[in-house]
Amino acid sequence: MPTAHPTSKQRRLRLYLAAAVILVVIVYLIISSTRGSVVYALTIQELHDRRPAIYGQGVRVGGNVAGDSIIFNASDLTLNFTLYDGALTLPVQYKGAQPDMFRDEAQVLVEGKYGEDGLFRATKLLLKCPSKYEAAATQTATR
Repeated sequence: MPTAHPTSKQRRLRLYLAAAVILVVIVYLIISSTRGSVVYALTIQELHDRRPAIYGQGVRVGGNVAGDSIIFNASDLTLNFTLYDGALTLPVQYKGAQPDMFRDEAQVLVEGKYGEDGLFRATKLLLKCPSKYEAAATQTATR
């Protein structure tokens, strides 16, 4: 009994189907892996406006560090401070080393979760580059 060999057209069809299945799997993996890691940047006003739905959600919030609000506990690496944006304030707690350039009035971006108790628990703390350093770098570059 002779065995039927697939024609070149059938082989090509199988190859296209296999490629399509692989492509669908790759797209699914990309979408499912990024779905939980999307973090939105908000102002303090936007954060307050989205209460209570925002509680426990991963978000980024930007603002300035309120003067004399920085309290760093070196024994457990807990950094507490207050962010402000206009008249609104946001108490923040960050677990980790205090960045060297972190000081009063620094512009920061914190990433973490906002609790029902009104405390923002940051898992990441990013400092914005002060404009005076940008101006100094420009002056140095033009010399």
